[in-house]
Amino acid sequence: MYKYLIPLALVNTIQAASYDNKLELGVKTVFYNYTERDDQDEILDTEKSSLFDTGGLYVSYDHKIKEFDTEDGSIAHYINVYASAVYGDTEYKGSILGSGQGYGSYTSTTANTFYEYQINLKRVQFYKNSSRYISFGFGYKEWERELSRSQIENYNYDFAQIKVGGETLIYDDISLGLDLGAQLAFNPQMEADFSAGTGLHETFNLGTTYSYIVSVPLQIPIQDRLAFVTRAEYEFTSIGKSNVIAVPDFPNPGDDHSFLEPKSQQKNWHFFAGLQLLF
Repeated sequence: MYKYLIPLALVNTIQAASYDNKLELGVKTVFYNYTERDDQDEILDTEKSSLFDTGGLYVSYDHKIKEFDTEDGSIAHYINVYASAVYGDTEYKGSILGSGQGYGSYTSTTANTFYEYQINLKRVQFYKNSSRYISFGFGYKEWERELSRSQIENYNYDFAQIKVGGETLIYDDISLGLDLGAQLAFNPQMEADFSAGTGLHETFNLGTTYSYIVSVPLQIPIQDRLAFVTRAEYEFTSIGKSNVIAVPDFPNPGDDHSFLEPKSQQKNWHFFAGLQLLF
């Protein structure tokens, strides 16, 4: 499938010429959809949110480091940095840890915090009314999931990524684009505090973790160097099952339990809206 999508992403950004710096600042919200499953692929628990249940801020900055002309335009190289922070509640449906009851026996509201940071090297080819790009970079993601006061989980990992995409003018200086991305995590972990006041803290080494991302950006000029930007983005993430950790004398003396973090998937929709300034 992707061998057909990638050429489509390389369509002939509103900038007919390159820019020296680009700053984008805005807000985002996420339709969150998270599912954990056992080895038989049965659902263990889910986390879901609706529009505006989770929201926050994002910022992206490009700085040109090199440019040269070509027969049909120009090619420029940029350093890009990106950061986002999102907060909010999701609806948990699952079971109480250690209860032996099945999926759906317990529901609650989970408080969440999401952070993401990236640094990328981007190559942009500019044409008269369009552009296309490819970028490589590294980043860091963190998700703190407060299921209750006695159970807090923190997922975190570094990742490498590749992205391709492009934009083209569609009407009166309004541009529409398509971006495709893939991320591969390094040393993904989940740190769990099982019970407040017990001091019990365990770190699980997660299995193979990766993401695929498809986004559609829209750009509407306001002034010569200022534009309104918005973007709809779909993100699929697969997180592999962790190692097993044996915990003696928990939750009571003489009780021995083994824990693991099951495999999971995220199927999230991100929506962005902000301002873009060229300078």
